[in-house]
Amino acid sequence: MTTDARAVIARIPRLALAADRREMTLWDLAAALPAPSGNTAAFWHAPTAEPPPAAEPPAADSRTAGTVPPAGGSGAAPGLRFDREVRAVLEQALLVALQERVEHIGTEHLLAALLRTGPPDVVAWLAAHSATAEAVDALLARLRGGPGVERLPAKPSRADRRNWRRATARVRGGQRTPHPLATVAVVLTVMVVFVLCVWGP
Repeated sequence: MTTDARAVIARIPRLALAADRREMTLWDLAAALPAPSGNTAAFWHAPTAEPPPAAEPPAADSRTAGTVPPAGGSGAAPGLRFDREVRAVLEQALLVALQERVEHIGTEHLLAALLRTGPPDVVAWLAAHSATAEAVDALLARLRGGPGVERLPAKPSRADRRNWRRATARVRGGQRTPHPLATVAVVLTVMVVFVLCVWGP
């Protein structure tokens, strides 16, 4: 994840705690997305009509969208966890990134996943802030797989890259590109078997 995407994830528990919830919901994720930096920052500064009051929960209030409510104590709460819908959207964000053939998850992938799989009231709230599915698709097309203004916290290790390639292969329907050494090993094995069959033991 990019540093901006990590910052979004870090804001979610504080928003849930401020609303006195033990589960982090899609409203917490939506309220955590608006930020002054990152690839999606332009959405939150565009002039928009306010969403209907009934569609907007207290945690996503337009006056505080993008701000981080103070967390009590150390900021951690025992038993605080993502609900099933948030986990599904985070998995979808990974799929969006893999479909875009990038090796990172940015705020644009989180937003795209939320718009594609989120409930209508959350999607409507985001759309009222100019974050529509069409606008996010246009942003993904502009980025063309690049990180945009966002950066990774550290250079990916070989293991990270290998795991990402495996995940990409699963998303593409299991059509994995064989590793070069594996290809050589298979070819040598076939040649040895062929020679033994032709010339005998």
